[in-house]
Amino acid sequence: MYAHNHTAKQAAMMDMDDPDDTVEEIQRQDFTKLELKPDHANRPLWVCADGRIFLETFSSLYKQAYDFLIAIAEPVCRPESMHEYNLTPHSLYAAVSVGLETETIITVLDRLSKTKLPKEIVDFIRGSTLNYGKVKLVLQKNRYFVESPFPEVLQKLLRDDVISRARMTPTEAPGAGSSSFSVSRAPHETGVADSELLGADDVAAGAEEKELHSFEIDPAQVEHVKQRCLPNALNFPMLEEYDFRNDTVNPDLPIELKPQAQPRPYQEKSLSKMFGNGRARSGIIVLPCGAGKSLVGVSAACRIRKSVLCLATNAVSVDQWAFQFKLWSTVGDHQISRFTSDSKERFRGSVGVVVTTYNMVAFGGKRSEESQKIIEEIQNREWGLLLMDEVHVVPAHMFRKVISITKSHCKLGLTATLVREDERISDLNFLIGPKLYEANWLDLVKGGFIANVQCAEVWCPMTKEFYREYLKKENSRKKQGLYVMNPNKFRACEFLIRFHEQQRGDKIIVFSDNLFALREYATKLKKPFIYGPTRYLVRTSN
Repeated sequence: MYAHNHTAKQAAMMDMDDPDDTVEEIQRQDFTKLELKPDHANRPLWVCADGRIFLETFSSLYKQAYDFLIAIAEPVCRPESMHEYNLTPHSLYAAVSVGLETETIITVLDRLSKTKLPKEIVDFIRGSTLNYGKVKLVLQKNRYFVESPFPEVLQKLLRDDVISRARMTPTEAPGAGSSSFSVSRAPHETGVADSELLGADDVAAGAEEKELHSFEIDPAQVEHVKQRCLPNALNFPMLEEYDFRNDTVNPDLPIELKPQAQPRPYQEKSLSKMFGNGRARSGIIVLPCGAGKSLVGVSAACRIRKSVLCLATNAVSVDQWAFQFKLWSTVGDHQISRFTSDSKERFRGSVGVVVTTYNMVAFGGKRSEESQKIIEEIQNREWGLLLMDEVHVVPAHMFRKVISITKSHCKLGLTATLVREDERISDLNFLIGPKLYEANWLDLVKGGFIANVQCAEVWCPMTKEFYREYLKKENSRKKQGLYVMNPNKFRACEFLIRFHEQQRGDKIIVFSDNLFALREYATKLKKPFIYGPTRYLVRTSN
């Protein structure tokens, strides 16, 4: 996946005057002729013309350079001494979405670079960030509008077949053509926020305009419209910001962080990317396992102080998220509702927190009368915050329905693993928003925030009897059962448990994706057995 995208971007960034240039010739480019700056030893970055950036972690400016790079580029690999990053249209889109201006990106990159910035890089940054902020997606009274102070930009968008088909018939001027837009006055504070994101010429034009032009789109087509506006298509990426402080339509939720909830520095930094200009930006925050994603989610809800819809992958996670909201915030028990197959708590009052699963919202089959009423309440409400745990599952065909089914002003996705095997992870750029922040787990380990990890792989040859049967079987599930229940593997597991429990006094957890094997291991070893239906209170009772 990386090699394919990397080659494609190389071709896009290079001046392809010679049609005979090949991928191999592009990849063989020699960067040794780049002229080093006199004080290059004091600068931490190597910036290549093909968009690759290398960071020396032993530099005294490592921390500042890392914070900057994680905002503008995608990490490729981060071993101990040298990190590799890649500039992409999506990474630059994410950079400007958190308030970095085009010239600021170029200036800081040049300041940190050991060599003069290649012209290709400067042109690529300008081209990728030029149009950001000119178009907004706005949710008003459960209706979606594409909004801009530049009518010519809306005209250009409507010349695209996908966006043109998604447009709702204007109700203000029946029979009007695509040249007619709704016009409204831009609030003064909106103009200030826009000026922070647009170029100088655009700010001047916006100041003269003093008007916002918009057209309505079909809620079912929002995903497709956002996708068409991305840098790799029309290159007018949509700005999604929620001015929650000035939202007088949706009632406030009385919720604050408890005094004992003290976000760590990297958690505060991730939240600052989301709330950098006093508004809530939609996007994704990536934190390693154990780094406190739940506190980040609850903190975001406490800042927005509007109704929250929290989506998790299973019923156990629903119980955990409900517990986390009660643990870290002042929200009342009566304001938290869980909606799972076993727990159907009705939403009470005009504002609150609903925690449910992706499956419960996206399910398209016949529901019970009780479930149908709850799902209608979820669908018909404007949510201040759509909080998505394990957001990497959202691009799946089933789960991505939740984006169009629910209507929210701000979307925050949380994950520790922003990867998928089906290459759909880039869909999150238009389904949710750009990546706002990603922490490096090595830095968190050094800071003492998460445990150091040591991995050991133990090979367990199959017994002759099991291996003989394994070779005979054609059914993959039966073959899996044989290698999972390999007696040598069981003996190795038993030895490791006895060693760590009795000789070292360690706490141990044994994982398996095979439920039958897990139950058999637990039974023979006389250990507690935890699986999907096990309730949260039972899991935490020992």
